[in-house]
Amino acid sequence: MSGRRLAPMAALAAALMMAAPVAPAVAAGATGAASIQPGDYLVGGWELYRSRFVTPEGRVVDDDNGSISHSEGQGYGMLLAVAAGDRASFETLWNWTDQELFIRKDGLAAWRWAPEAQPRVTDTNDATDGDLLIAWALLRAAEKWNVPEWRVAAAKIADALARLAVKTVGGHRVLMPAVAGFDAGEQPDGPVVNLSYWIFPAIDELSTISPALAKAKLSDSGLRLARAARFGESGLPSDWISLAAKTPAPARSFPATFGWNAVRIPLYIAWGPRDQRDLLDAYRESWGDGGPKVVDLSSGVVLDPLPAPGYAAIQDLVACSLDGRRVSDATRNFEPTTYYPSTLHLLSLLVLAERYPRCL
Repeated sequence: MSGRRLAPMAALAAALMMAAPVAPAVAAGATGAASIQPGDYLVGGWELYRSRFVTPEGRVVDDDNGSISHSEGQGYGMLLAVAAGDRASFETLWNWTDQELFIRKDGLAAWRWAPEAQPRVTDTNDATDGDLLIAWALLRAAEKWNVPEWRVAAAKIADALARLAVKTVGGHRVLMPAVAGFDAGEQPDGPVVNLSYWIFPAIDELSTISPALAKAKLSDSGLRLARAARFGESGLPSDWISLAAKTPAPARSFPATFGWNAVRIPLYIAWGPRDQRDLLDAYRESWGDGGPKVVDLSSGVVLDPLPAPGYAAIQDLVACSLDGRRVSDATRNFEPTTYYPSTLHLLSLLVLAERYPRCL
């Protein structure tokens, strides 16, 4: 994820002009005065996000990466649509995803779709974070709108993940980034994993409908890895981590950076059901007042300051989780930038609404 290219000014201006009537929604309080509920910020933000990044056909457009689509983006879009109570958009997103990405024969989604390519799926390998997000969104939608077939679809994906993408490494079951390409023999220091693919609340909720996934105890292995994979003076994890030795290390085939993948890790930790103050405090100490940034872990050099408000929203979420601190106005009032930080921004608002409404 580059996350660095700014949106065209005309598109951004148009999105901001739409902000007033839809973000946030206002509900009448008990005394008759208008009051804003925590979830209203997410609902209003979703309207802006949908108009900017979701096509009428149900494709989430990643304008940080050449306007491709991928299983991650589809899963995020579906999850946000459920949270916003937008069933019509959820169904459109799921129908496109099912038709265009579920072309593999193992029950998992092909991860990359490019509008100018023929065929449009340009990599049929899966991405396990995308698979988890899609399954999780289906489960939440099934429960919200009482649609049993979505629950069945969610369980099918979760079972396939447990069967095909979970490996035993050092006596623990770990989540591989994909079915192929990252195991021992496929990487020079394989197995290689990506800690940001451990979406802790998704794993925990999907484990209630997939005994195979529950048996893998992936949340336990992910938290264990989060404590062990602290590299360099910053004490932060690299995007890609080798598990070839007894102790984790930055994977040799990838830049040794805390970057656009790993920035999601504290968001998922804060969303989990268990108190992980020690893990979250490590991010706050490393970031200081400047917020998340891309860091070369070997030298400590900052490669990108990550100025978009979506990254600052994660910093606000961490501070809220640790100290109950109210978030900034910039976090509370979503304004779209580009796909990736905008998505992280709305996810942070969703976590705040679900877990930490006192901070909104």
